[in-house]
Amino acid sequence: MNAIETLLLVWAAGGVLSRTGDTLHLESRNKQLPPELKEAIRANKTELLAMLPHHELGRSNLDRSAQQLR
Repeated sequence: MNAIETLLLVWAAGGVLSRTGDTLHLESRNKQLPPELKEAIRANKTELLAMLPHHELGRSNLDRSAQQLR
């Protein structure tokens, strides 16, 4: 399973992945995600970190860029 498939399965399971620095955060309505999905997140961590926007102090790089354009 690749990073995109993993991210789609997380979303389908009611979860949201985010990142802060080099740390992934998983929030899920469903407390019990399948162990295979958790393992896929671990296996694809580097690619997932590259795909997800970086959050710092509750604001993403996109938020800061938008503010700079104002």
